[in-house]
Amino acid sequence: MEIQICGLKKNYGEKKALKGVNMTLSEGIYGLLGPNGAGKSTLMNILTGNLSQTEGEILFDGTDVRALGADFRKQLGYMPQQQTYYPSFTVEQFLYYIGSLRGMKRKQVKERIAWALELLSLSDVRKKPLRALSGGMRQRILLAQAILADPDILILDEPTAGLDPKQRIAVRNLIAEIALHKIVLISTHVVSDVEFVAKELILLSGGEVLCQASPHTLTEKLNGKIWELNVPEDEISGLSQWGTVCAIAKGETGAIVRFLAERKPPYDGMAVRPTLEDVYLYHFGDTEGL
Repeated sequence: MEIQICGLKKNYGEKKALKGVNMTLSEGIYGLLGPNGAGKSTLMNILTGNLSQTEGEILFDGTDVRALGADFRKQLGYMPQQQTYYPSFTVEQFLYYIGSLRGMKRKQVKERIAWALELLSLSDVRKKPLRALSGGMRQRILLAQAILADPDILILDEPTAGLDPKQRIAVRNLIAEIALHKIVLISTHVVSDVEFVAKELILLSGGEVLCQASPHTLTEKLNGKIWELNVPEDEISGLSQWGTVCAIAKGETGAIVRFLAERKPPYDGMAVRPTLEDVYLYHFGDTEGL
């Protein structure tokens, strides 16, 4: 099972949201990382058929998905970032509605609803209206509808948004478990969500793929560029002349600063192991606004 994205472009008038994206996805989890405006949502909307590309093609096992039409969409589960519901529906009614839209038989839908709600710890709210649920619960219901028909391809847009740390870990582990024989693309700003589960990360900026590689490969490239420094508090503001501040913590005699730089700045400290957050800052630190 393989998805090939070949020369994908999308223009909105003169604005070029995608500028010739190429990538290949096989079974496993892929993390899609990039700043706001990078083209992540545009890419996912084209993959799910909500938008049409300006140029390029998407092939599923060698066949253009536009030719496959509904046969491709049946194999696709999509979790949007926006929580848009019919607020008076109960959880169960909403999922029956989704099952009906997907053409599932009632017996199958009933079994899959029970499975999904149990999996996501939502069985006790199945009769509650959607408007009465917390944001975290509604987020899990979005995931439930995406996996309801057991699709081969999952496109997940910020799947852990609004979840507390315990729920985030549970959902992350669940995605890893159900993705063993699926193609899963996760768009997220929370790099820890994909650090240990993604086989590859796709870094997207300005509508172009900067790189596609394993988390290990990306972090290894920053070896010797991440430093932990002891810096007097009154000198922190001047650090930008040597590189990028990744994190600051209070130390016994000043500040402990995690720092990204090609060479060690003139402070006491040592090189430390890079993380994916460091990778994100390295590639996108100058593109994110406060």
